[in-house]
Amino acid sequence: MSASSSSDTTQRDQDELKRAASELIASAAATAYDTEAGLVEVRLGDRRLVLPDCGEAFLVSFPFNDRATAQLDCSEPAWRAFVQIRLTAGTPIFVFQRALPAGHTLMRGDVKRAYLSTEAVPTEVVKMLEDVLDKPLLTAVITGEPVRDHHFGARPQIANAAVQGQVQYGWVATVLIPRGNRLSVKSFHKELMEGRIPTDLIPMEVDFELLETTRNIMPGEILRQSTVKLAPAVRKGQELPITIIRGALKVTNTVRMMQDAAVGDAIDAINIESGRNLRVRVVGIGQVELM
Repeated sequence: MSASSSSDTTQRDQDELKRAASELIASAAATAYDTEAGLVEVRLGDRRLVLPDCGEAFLVSFPFNDRATAQLDCSEPAWRAFVQIRLTAGTPIFVFQRALPAGHTLMRGDVKRAYLSTEAVPTEVVKMLEDVLDKPLLTAVITGEPVRDHHFGARPQIANAAVQGQVQYGWVATVLIPRGNRLSVKSFHKELMEGRIPTDLIPMEVDFELLETTRNIMPGEILRQSTVKLAPAVRKGQELPITIIRGALKVTNTVRMMQDAAVGDAIDAINIESGRNLRVRVVGIGQVELM
């Protein structure tokens, strides 16, 4: 076999390895960042990057949680590389953060934003969350299911568990929690409810960090939906780190938020060092990425 023929075969092998690795990374990123694999751009085109013929499947992880870097590992042979990814915009929709039973009254902490390609967006998705907040679910839903109009209606809520003779637990405050504070699981303990049970009891699987108090909550008080609201993921004036990648160069700067915002929102920020205005997207509690 000529040197040219051998080189062509090697390149075809690399093209196939990179195609398979790109699909694997896109799938893992879609799961990690609540989007579609088709909306994840994997940058493996650099011919200087040579992938090994891994004896087992590559392991994909996202150690920096910056929505821009994937870590690709092979155990045999031992090998590691960092691969740039880019999450394209897509169409934002609301999805359920957890499984919820029929009769559950929807609150902001029950849903989050996800991103789909335009053609993949299902019909009758809820566009304005305020239209369905505080309404009961007509049917049970599963984690990740799109929030749709037919999930809601004017049907009365299910009678509380005490009436049905079921055992029900609630969260009870162990310390004073001042108004406007973000909740923490450390401030509550689980307790069996007795007597009259509030109809707006916070579910046991609640994500405390998504909520803040609307008034002071006293020690011994039951946590209810009427005493909390969705907390901003970032607050105006908050200073946060942001990672900027330019080729092989990775720089972390500090930016100041210009407004309160929820996960998925795009807002203005200011680079503390340069004073430059930036546009960032909120990707988690206290986390932003450059748009």
